[in-house]
Amino acid sequence: MTEKKGFNLNKFYSRIYRRYDLINKLFTFGLDRKWRRITIEKCLEGNPKSILDLCTGTGDLAISLAKKINHRTEIVGYDMNHSMLEEANKKSGKQALEGIRFVQGNAADIPFKDNYFDRITIGFGFRNLTFSNPLEAKHISEIYRVLKPGGRLLILESGVPRNLLVRFFYYAHLYGILIPLGGLLSGNFKAYWYLAHSSSKFYSIPEIKELLKKYGFSVFKVRSFLLGASNLFMVSK
Repeated sequence: MTEKKGFNLNKFYSRIYRRYDLINKLFTFGLDRKWRRITIEKCLEGNPKSILDLCTGTGDLAISLAKKINHRTEIVGYDMNHSMLEEANKKSGKQALEGIRFVQGNAADIPFKDNYFDRITIGFGFRNLTFSNPLEAKHISEIYRVLKPGGRLLILESGVPRNLLVRFFYYAHLYGILIPLGGLLSGNFKAYWYLAHSSSKFYSIPEIKELLKKYGFSVFKVRSFLLGASNLFMVSK
């Protein structure tokens, strides 16, 4: 993640990291685990040797990847927020996982060589990198730079359902449940207002495809969950 003009995302996550995993599970009725499992299955196709989990947060996706590999694979969880990465390191340490490390840094300046990673995953962080973000172009360009030719980018992100009736209930869930629940459990209503607002106003599937195409990527498959409330974009370089 990186900073957004007028909104300090780093400070935002430092205030909610302790309850972040719990609120995600409650808000998605635990379905986020299934969505991550499918993302992991697609990521590990072809036995990649190096994986970057961008915007790793508390490391759920990176740690789940490390549990699944049975060959020599480098997994890097990368995020700006120190508190979130501390949680990730605690969770990883308890399970004595090998081949995984967590690195703190800015998504606009990823400290790896060109064409370094076979796979890049982003679990519910792409929105932070692009939604009303003046560094959107830099973020996507950096992802393209560090991904190997022929490599895959897997973006798991919330979406806006196309069906109007479903969309109505989706918005009611965001503003009527996520904000009050997240605010009460984390003590930060403003943070969860941002999450609800950015989710409800985020790009459509065609807009995300066009955005990625603009920077040289090709979206070869999209899998939707909960009628489009969440989507997995499978992208190639």
